[in-house]
Amino acid sequence: MTVKELDGAMHTVTVQGATLYEAAAAALAVFRSEAWATNALKPNAVLNVEVQAPPVVHEVPLRAVERWLQAPSTSPKEQAVKRALTKS
Repeated sequence: MTVKELDGAMHTVTVQGATLYEAAAAALAVFRSEAWATNALKPNAVLNVEVQAPPVVHEVPLRAVERWLQAPSTSPKEQAVKRALTKS
């Protein structure tokens, strides 16, 4: 997962998730623990998600990840995942 700062610096983290949004939210939790994240993770930020097996790249708007985290869960498992991802 990669995000670009306003000055063009790129930050990458490797995370796992059962779905695209789980992976994006996990990366977001890691990124937000860093000092640079406050300036880089604005509502219009886009996370570049690369799936490893087989390799696939997705661009996920930060707003979409936030909406997914706030949306009603479709299952108890998804609810538990969202709760764990937002505790960070």
